[in-house]
Amino acid sequence: MPPQGPLIPRRRLGTELRALRDVAGLHLEDAAEHLECSISKISRLENGRGVPKARDVRDLLDLYKVDDQKLRDRLVRLAGEGRRQAWWQDFSGVVSQNVDMYVSLEAEASKMRCSVGSSVLGLLQTEDYARALFTAIYPRARELNEQRVQMRMRRQRAVADREEPLHLHVVMDEAALHRRVGSPAVMRAQLESLVAASHSPHLSLRVFPFGLGPDIAGQCTFVVFTFESENDRNAVNIEASLDDRWLEQEAEVARYTKIFDELARRCPDVEESRRLIESMVRKYSQEE
Repeated sequence: MPPQGPLIPRRRLGTELRALRDVAGLHLEDAAEHLECSISKISRLENGRGVPKARDVRDLLDLYKVDDQKLRDRLVRLAGEGRRQAWWQDFSGVVSQNVDMYVSLEAEASKMRCSVGSSVLGLLQTEDYARALFTAIYPRARELNEQRVQMRMRRQRAVADREEPLHLHVVMDEAALHRRVGSPAVMRAQLESLVAASHSPHLSLRVFPFGLGPDIAGQCTFVVFTFESENDRNAVNIEASLDDRWLEQEAEVARYTKIFDELARRCPDVEESRRLIESMVRKYSQEE
């Protein structure tokens, strides 16, 4: 199974098909008439939301008069990759549409800017912390919680094994250090793990301390996904209790990028943030 899942190939294919249609001077109606399908099918294909078929891609390339065989082969290959299942489908019982999109983008993004509130970012959680967190949130879903934990650990391994490292920029509210998840021993081990991870050249971890007062970014947990390729659309995920919100317009992504950068600027630097985490490690050690 492709590590990035089908979403990224679908989005890349859709972007290129839309560009080729524009170059050909054709409208969605023209493509739909050629394939003898609905306009919504072409729109979904170009937006990366439809399941691509190699035959449809070849027919569209014929309509757009694309003769470059290497380009044709590459787009047909993307169509094939866009039909495959991702590794996280093994955890279908706990994978929602939001989770599917989030993990797909996480697998391919070059940078993630993460503003998190009262709990540690999933990519930085220890197994015991994640298990205690899910148990608290879903107290009656023991079997599903174990699937959630194992999927979270698998996500961490997938990111760690990437050929091109993910650059992770995290601003974590100080509340995450104080809000106890599990026992003091679980919290101590989690914070020790954060201290160790903070030395990675690919991680910038800052703590937003209580003393700075409220901030607009602290009103929600959000992640800005940034890609190097111009064929990949940057996106923002805003976490919600019932259904996450996704933003992909350039102006919206730019707005949340600016909000995050301003939040990070107000925080203590990485070294001072690490010292704050270390002070909480000592606190939990005394409580064991």
